[in-house]
Amino acid sequence: MVLLVAVAATVFFMFNSGQLVQEKIRLTNTADAVAYSAGVFEARVLNYDAYANRAIIANEIAIGQAVALASWAKYAGTAADNISPYMYLIPYAGAAIASVLEKVRDAMDMYTPALAYSVSMHDAAMNALAASQLAVHGPGNVVATSSRMALMDAVAKKNDPDAKVDWSPVSDDFAEFTRLYSSQDERKRMGRVVDTSRDAFLKSRNWDFDDLVFNVLGCKVGPALRKRGSTELVDLTEGWKSMDTLSFHSYWLKIKWSGISCRHSETPLGYGTAFSDADMDDSAYGYAGSRPTNPRASGRADSSEGIAEGFDPEPSTVGGGAIPDFHDLSESALTQEEPRTSLAIRVTKESGKQRFSGGNSIIKPKGSLDLYQGAPAKNVSAAIARVEVFFERPDGKNPIHAKEEVGSLFNPYWQARLVPVTAAERALAQFTQELSLP
Repeated sequence: MVLLVAVAATVFFMFNSGQLVQEKIRLTNTADAVAYSAGVFEARVLNYDAYANRAIIANEIAIGQAVALASWAKYAGTAADNISPYMYLIPYAGAAIASVLEKVRDAMDMYTPALAYSVSMHDAAMNALAASQLAVHGPGNVVATSSRMALMDAVAKKNDPDAKVDWSPVSDDFAEFTRLYSSQDERKRMGRVVDTSRDAFLKSRNWDFDDLVFNVLGCKVGPALRKRGSTELVDLTEGWKSMDTLSFHSYWLKIKWSGISCRHSETPLGYGTAFSDADMDDSAYGYAGSRPTNPRASGRADSSEGIAEGFDPEPSTVGGGAIPDFHDLSESALTQEEPRTSLAIRVTKESGKQRFSGGNSIIKPKGSLDLYQGAPAKNVSAAIARVEVFFERPDGKNPIHAKEEVGSLFNPYWQARLVPVTAAERALAQFTQELSLP
């Protein structure tokens, strides 16, 4: 009988221990699943921001292209209109050439309203993307963190209906990891990306025909054609404006008793301008030398007669083609060599809902068999897990420039992984449970 009691106590102790270990493993797995799911959620939020920012940049470039094509089309139309009267002076073929040039002018005037509509559509898409970012994050990232909490709670319930996730994480820096860039100076960060993404057509549309110009006594002498034009993102944030000009330049020298003077005259032939917003101050821009080289043609381009059809007074837009507010990493995150954010969470389960003698087990030993003391602190078991969200290209370095890329919200390469819990986080979790362990 004495041995029977001892054996029964031992068997019961092993059974209870096994049940508690099983409960602990289940709770630990639940914590890992909750933390990893939260990390994947954060990575998806960051990747969505990156895709949205890329789409905003693409739409911004598309607006620039539309404005550039409208300006160029208006320039081609005015050039055709101004040159066509002189074509009648050409025997036989002059009338036909003039007729073709007049058709070019009419075609250009029909083409530019479609480009103005394109500006409106791309601007609306761009601002819708910016609004979607704000909807995902909410003011101060409150929407993102609330959605993450709802996801963590749902994952915990799927793994263990009785498990609970602490509303206050053990550690969490996600809310401070990103921020909204809204002021003009802040939006220049994206503006610089857009500006450097301009192709050759946007940067310069220049050519010269000056083969008949010669240097005589230190002066240029002869006729020349000079085409100038470019498309600029004004102040890197406020919208696009484009200008194209073509002028006939005549150079000669004049001899006086007092000496030789070099003379020059400009005759505007073609000119055109287009913009996404009419109220921008572009006085600091020369448009690839248009204003200094073809000042008279540039003046006409800036006047009402030089504005492309559909762009006068301006296209109907939400933001005038300006860089919208957008989300990116915070300043502190951008200063990190390898930006990353982490989250540590605690999952608990009440003792009364665990299958051991001190919980909801139907086996309740009494008397001399009641030797197992397994009551946890605050009558709950707890497990903690930590996840880290980091940036890493799956193919290593940038394949075009062969350089390492630093994490930002312009590239969608954010990933999540479980990492060890730090000693400080473990101590904080233990303190929460009013427990101090070695």
